[in-house]
Amino acid sequence: MRRQWVVTGWAAAAVIAVAAGVGAVALAQGGTLGPPTEPVSEESVQAALEDATASSSAGGTPSPEASPSESPGEEASPSPEPTGQLDEIPSGGAETGEEVFAVDGGTFLARCSGAQVELMWWVAAQGWQVSSVDPGPGEDAEIEFEGASEFEYTIACVDGAPQSSIHTSGGDDDDDDDDSGDD
Repeated sequence: MRRQWVVTGWAAAAVIAVAAGVGAVALAQGGTLGPPTEPVSEESVQAALEDATASSSAGGTPSPEASPSESPGEEASPSPEPTGQLDEIPSGGAETGEEVFAVDGGTFLARCSGAQVELMWWVAAQGWQVSSVDPGPGEDAEIEFEGASEFEYTIACVDGAPQSSIHTSGGDDDDDDDDSGDD
C-alpha cells in the first residue's frame, strides 16, 4: 500500500513539472501556446500603410486651433493632432493638401498651404533615426533619416500638393529620384 502512494506522488510531481514547463514556454512566447510570430517584413508594412492611408483618406483628426500663418480671409484648415517626431505612425490619414510619405528610413506627413510646405509629423523606421529635420513652413522642408545608409528628403509644394525628392549621401545619384523639380 505504501508503494502505491509513492508511485502516485511521483506521477503527480511529474504532471506538475510538465504543466509548469508548458506554462513557462507559453509566457516566453508572449502568453500563447501558438507558434512564435515572425517579424513583419518591410513590404508588408508598406502595404499596410498604403491600405490604411487609402481607407482613411476621407477622415482625420482636426485640431481646434488655427495655424498662425493663415490670412484672416482663409478658412482654418484642420490639422492632425500629433506634431513633430513621434514613436509610431498616427491612425488618421492625409487630408487635402497633405501627403503621407512612407520612404526609406521612415514616414512623414507634409502639408501644403499655398506655396508653403510644412512637415507635420515624422516617424523613423525600426533601425533608423532622424538625424536632422527642417519642418518649415517655407518654400521647402527637409528631413534626413540615418540607418544602414543616409537618405535626405526635400519636400516642396507643386500645384498645391507636397512632392518629395530624395538625396542619398555619398554620391551624386539624386537626379534619378527627383520628382519635385528644381526650386
